[in-house]
Amino acid sequence: VGQVTTLALEGEDGPLASLQLRAVESDRAGGWYGTTTDSLLHVSAAGRIRTIATCEDCRGIVLSPDGSALFLADFGNPNV
Repeated sequence: VGQVTTLALEGEDGPLASLQLRAVESDRAGGWYGTTTDSLLHVSAAGRIRTIATCEDCRGIVLSPDGSALFLADFGNPNV
C-alpha cells in the first residue's frame, strides 16, 4: 500500500533526529530534502546529511513534478 523509508540519524551537521524537521520531500534518486527552522538539508540515498542552504524561517519545500527544481518557503525572507 505504501513504502516505508528509514532516514539516517547521524550526519556532518549532527543527529538528524534532534534537528526538529519542519518539512520533508523525497527526490527521484532516493534522497530526501528536509527543512529545519533555519536550514535546508539533503539526505542522500546513502544516508549522508549535508546543509544545502541557510534561511531565516524555513516552513516548507516541494520538488517540481520532473524533479528539476526545489521550492522553499522561507517566511523570514520575502525574496525569491
